[in-house]
Amino acid sequence: MSASAATARPKPRVAILVVNGVGRRGPSAWGMANRRHNADQACKYPWIDLCLRQIERHSRGWEYEVSVFDNSHLKLHRRLMRGHRHVRVLPGAWFSVLGRIVKRVPLRHSDRLFEISHPRALDYLASKVPASFDYIVTLDTDSFPVRDDWLDVLVSACERGAAVAGVYRNEMAPKVNPFIHVSGFCARRNDLHALGVSFGQKLQSASEHNQDVGQKITYEFLRRGREIAPLERSNKVNYHPIVGGVYGDVIYHHGAGSRSAWFWTAGNVASNTKVSTALRCAAFQDIDHLIAVLRGQVPEDLGVKPL
Repeated sequence: MSASAATARPKPRVAILVVNGVGRRGPSAWGMANRRHNADQACKYPWIDLCLRQIERHSRGWEYEVSVFDNSHLKLHRRLMRGHRHVRVLPGAWFSVLGRIVKRVPLRHSDRLFEISHPRALDYLASKVPASFDYIVTLDTDSFPVRDDWLDVLVSACERGAAVAGVYRNEMAPKVNPFIHVSGFCARRNDLHALGVSFGQKLQSASEHNQDVGQKITYEFLRRGREIAPLERSNKVNYHPIVGGVYGDVIYHHGAGSRSAWFWTAGNVASNTKVSTALRCAAFQDIDHLIAVLRGQVPEDLGVKPL
């Protein structure tokens, strides 16, 4: 063994957090869209399985563990998740069993008793990350790595001094202030805990930074003089301003994979759904081909018109 190899620093330990099934609470259009989530579609297109397969495929050589908060209560999803290495499903099986039971209770809103909002579920998962892990990375079920060095890109940005690195959601500006989104978010575990701002906590002094998950954390780091490392949308071919984005050429985010295709700044659900459906079918048929199309490496053949 060479001296350089003998003294090489081991790669940091990474905890990857994913919430499967977004909570359907709230009176907003976002909440209403989530309530229309179709269990049959979730089983036909199990984004969580595709996400976990892509993580396993592109994270070789890293010491990592994936923690999934399961809001779906679907037996198929539970079985698929437990079939992957390095994955633990939280809370325990009791949460899933009771969640399925209450859905059958003929009481108004009974199906929401065992659904936790996306931000609160991320807080729960983050609180369970042992101190032995160096970094926390978050993904959505419909976001996942598309290149083998995705963790190198995220972690090295933080090693160079960034407080947070990841998917830069700037497509909705100026209506929504740009920020690092949880569909691809990386920060040191200790930095995140020391910040004192959680994914679910509302900032009373900066309501404009409470618009989406990850936004408040981004701006709190910036307020304290810390740097961020944005991965901007890198598509050569775009079919929608939000749906089907590749970021920094390392992370794909479908956008609204497991809910209705409604967005703050692109509210035409019919046209959004047409694009989302076409790209979803392409993702589950051949994810590498879809990414090649979005990168402009092969002719576009997805049946929808690029922007």
